[in-house]
Amino acid sequence: MAAEVKMDLEQVLKALCEKETEAKGKYLEDVKFLYESVQKGTYSRRDHLCDALAEYLETVDPAGDEAPALGKKLETEDKDEEAVFLMLNQVLSLENAPLGKWPGKDGLGIWQQADVNLAIHKGTEDAFEEVGKIVASRAKKDEEKEAVLKGLLANAVVERASLLARYDKPDEAFESFDFYHGEEKNHAYAEFPAKWHRIREDRLNDESILVTAATDAPIRKLTKDLESKEKTMGLLAASISDEVQKNIFYEMTIAPMVKAYREGDVSKTRLPKYVKTREEFLAQKKLVEDLQEKLGKLQKEFLRNWKEEKQRTKDLRAAEAAIEHAEKDAEAAEQTRKPLMDSRDGITKQMNELLDQIDEIAAQAQATKNEWTHYNDVIRTGFDKERELRESVNGMTKLLNKKKYEAVMEQADQVQKEAIEAQEKAPAADKKLKELTAQYDEMVGKKEKLQKDLDTITDKISQISKTVNGARAIIAKRGEAADQLRHALEAVEKERKALLDEWAKEQGEDRRILLDVEFVKELLSKDAKVREKKEAENPWFNQKYQKEREKLFDLALALQKAFVEASGCCMANLATLSQYWGYWKKGNEKITFHEADVAETVPFLWQTLALLVPVIELALPAVAGLLGDVKQPGLFGTLVVD
Repeated sequence: MAAEVKMDLEQVLKALCEKETEAKGKYLEDVKFLYESVQKGTYSRRDHLCDALAEYLETVDPAGDEAPALGKKLETEDKDEEAVFLMLNQVLSLENAPLGKWPGKDGLGIWQQADVNLAIHKGTEDAFEEVGKIVASRAKKDEEKEAVLKGLLANAVVERASLLARYDKPDEAFESFDFYHGEEKNHAYAEFPAKWHRIREDRLNDESILVTAATDAPIRKLTKDLESKEKTMGLLAASISDEVQKNIFYEMTIAPMVKAYREGDVSKTRLPKYVKTREEFLAQKKLVEDLQEKLGKLQKEFLRNWKEEKQRTKDLRAAEAAIEHAEKDAEAAEQTRKPLMDSRDGITKQMNELLDQIDEIAAQAQATKNEWTHYNDVIRTGFDKERELRESVNGMTKLLNKKKYEAVMEQADQVQKEAIEAQEKAPAADKKLKELTAQYDEMVGKKEKLQKDLDTITDKISQISKTVNGARAIIAKRGEAADQLRHALEAVEKERKALLDEWAKEQGEDRRILLDVEFVKELLSKDAKVREKKEAENPWFNQKYQKEREKLFDLALALQKAFVEASGCCMANLATLSQYWGYWKKGNEKITFHEADVAETVPFLWQTLALLVPVIELALPAVAGLLGDVKQPGLFGTLVVD
């Protein structure tokens, strides 16, 4: 969408209804109808393309001079070459292109082929979902628009012929119904037809095309070449925008066909022709599909090879980046670990020296304690022993045995002396013990702090070692993966060379254009001449395949015509359409259909007409008049608006 801002759908419709513009007579009734449906709650986004239409209307500025382009197209702006390459490979895949081709040397240019492929919506890739079912074509010149229309027509004719070919007899494709209010037998409006008929498989109706524009002029430019080819190719387009065109179409096409059917024997002439044409069509379709598979296989191999190379290269870069990152991690960790290990060695040395000092002080403290204990023991027992010694001899002993008495007294004096000396020395020993104990406690505290620092540093070194080991493991693992990826890339390169060799072997009619990144670079070139040359080319198709597609289109047209001519149901519906248009009268009176029969029958008469003629040309002002009685959605499969 050209505009990104979404508005309220009902408000937009109301504003459009109220706005007086030149388009009033052409569009206003449709806008009013849509507005009333929204107000009544009968408008559903789920019906056919209503969701896409609502999305479009929600971007319309009722006050603006121009509405945004209806539909989306492939966007190449702001996309790199590889993104465009991948997108075009999805859209231009042979399996997403029409099986049929409009006859002629000139094929579709690359953007016209993309427009056609997107419009027929065979593909399921992302690019198709982004664009949606409403496509805004890049085509601007009349010849480009004609080329796109012919591409759509070639697809529609072949796809519908493929569905028609399922039936051994054409009338097996229909179910029949009585009219409600006619005056003839079974409520018919004339002797022939007695009933009206509906196609059983609604998918058949999806391959019809309605081409319209504000005036006849653009339509005539778009479809003039179709009618000029009808003599050699069969019915392609019907111009019925006014009474003159409709009269000519009726007199030249419908009337003779229905008259010949009523007067001839279908089983002897037309049915055998249908059976033969069907066999020829199916055989040619098989041939084209086999060629498509063969050509598409090489295309898919190229794309798969390119994707694999991109993925392998991406993986290799990721592995190399992981290795580089791990190497930096290991180097940084090693740089961090070295000073920590130096610190650990220094602390360990301090710890050992401190332990030696602690041992030495502990020994001194123990000796001092032993000394202090000895002094206390001497003090505690010395004076008691002195008293006991002195009391052990009495005055009698002193008189009778003076020598003994003096010896005991001398021993008591010695004990007393030792006790007094101990009493004098004990405080100093006690003080020294306390000093040594304080030194010991201080050193133990230092030891505990050093041990804590050592434990912290050891933990850090352990964590850093894990980082280093982990980084080295990553380097080893990623290094092995990188080697494998390099070998894989060599294999991919060899495979690509083999594919290019196979491509180079295509000669003559088999030669075709390779869609690669180099092609896309030139397609997006700022040099107009380089760009226009690439825009005129169309990758993947070769001349042989194109010729076989043209044959298939011719046979599909022939099958379509043979099917309609051999079908009594088609002839009956065309006769009823002639009566509804007022050409086939009952006596001299025009046949007037009851509104109930009109509502029930007319949509399927139009679908039968679209089965006969794949393209209906109808100027926009004539749409309401000719299709006004059609109330059912999904009448045509494709709408082309110029």
